[in-house]
Amino acid sequence: MVPEHRLDLSASVPGHTDLLERLGWSEPQAWVEHWQQRGGTALALAAWPFPVAADWLWCVGFPLLTRLESCCGCLPRQLIGLSGLPGCGKSSLAKWIDMAASELGLSVSVVSLDDFYWPASEMDQAMRGNPWSVPRALPGSHDLVLIQECLARWRQTGELRTPQFDKSLRGGRGDRCGWQHSSADVLLLEGWFLGASPQANRSLDPELTAQELSYRQQALTKLEDYQWLWQSLDQLWHLRAPGVFASRLWKQQQEQSMESRTGVRLSTQELEGFIRMIETALPQESLQSINQADVVVELTDERVIRELR
Repeated sequence: MVPEHRLDLSASVPGHTDLLERLGWSEPQAWVEHWQQRGGTALALAAWPFPVAADWLWCVGFPLLTRLESCCGCLPRQLIGLSGLPGCGKSSLAKWIDMAASELGLSVSVVSLDDFYWPASEMDQAMRGNPWSVPRALPGSHDLVLIQECLARWRQTGELRTPQFDKSLRGGRGDRCGWQHSSADVLLLEGWFLGASPQANRSLDPELTAQELSYRQQALTKLEDYQWLWQSLDQLWHLRAPGVFASRLWKQQQEQSMESRTGVRLSTQELEGFIRMIETALPQESLQSINQADVVVELTDERVIRELR
């Protein structure tokens, strides 16, 4: 077997060399050796809930960690976004980033947009009447005022106080479960419709029922309230699915994983409603063509990395 530090990973995925150059590394092999000396594929390996492919580490994980590391110690503090459909591997990647940064002593915090979901009673009110009967996840299910307050304090002081949301509570409907305190030079924010615009060509969308069409307009109106947050990102990375419908398989796998960890999962009917929501609540172009994305990771249906751009 070829030693890991000698692998020419720059040729493994189209666009990898270009991405490294954009990150300030013109010699890919020197970059590989830099990270191999800091742990390589063994770094924070326990963070992954499943065996992780080398391409995910070397073509996405370490490049993103490289970007975050370069922001440490810099002012103004940097807010980096990570967007991708449910089940694409986004949250697992964010968890790895969080653990890897901790092991390396980097001043990085990772926050999910999901942590800013409304508490139970407010959430139920916000989601009432949606045709998919989903308990959360739609635009409008997040406390944007709280997000703004938390980010403003962090930008000014470096101190971060964010709520935590446990999706396994209330039989899978979820609820807040406390607060997290940290300090960081750079913040990674992840979310499934991060960067999505309410303006999009809808000609490729599936056929919607009258009720879905009506509620979609509400979702798009709510999505406008998030645009200030997208504009405050200093950089956005997008894990781009081959199509919105890829999330059907991914979400099913995600629920199986949650059940194995917590013993709780959505019912068949709830899961189908959640998947249908992902496919129809927002225009496909809004989720697939995020114009402000600085780095796009093109994925296949099997979540194999096809290209970086």
